[in-house]
Amino acid sequence: RLDSFPHLFAFQDLFLNIYMGIFGTGIFVFILSLIFCCCFIRYPNKMNVLILSATLNLFILSIHLLSQQTCAVCLEDFRIRDEIGMLPCQHGFHKRCLVKWLEVRCVCPMCNKPLSARNTVPLLHNIYSPHLALDLMPIQ
Repeated sequence: RLDSFPHLFAFQDLFLNIYMGIFGTGIFVFILSLIFCCCFIRYPNKMNVLILSATLNLFILSIHLLSQQTCAVCLEDFRIRDEIGMLPCQHGFHKRCLVKWLEVRCVCPMCNKPLSARNTVPLLHNIYSPHLALDLMPIQ
């Protein structure tokens, strides 16, 4: 008769409670680590977008006259109506090339000058070059 051994049931319940506690804690830690990992997977992607949009002020330039100028990233010549990104160091590149480059390295492809929030806001008069006739339009 098992009714005569109530301490046996209490002993089994103790193990069940311990296992349920461990299992519940394990599930909680697993879900917490999943949330943590998902946040870190999304965080760098959002950070890259924020860096590119907030700290790097690219300008779309409509090129009227560029003779024998080449993008140092893709090594293609600039053509009329190409979108050009101008860095604070006054080096210009195709906008699409520059964005891809800056996703990998936050330095100028020509002079390796590091880009920071302080020096990425070029003044409009600094963008004009005596060799180029450019129309400026900030990126939306």
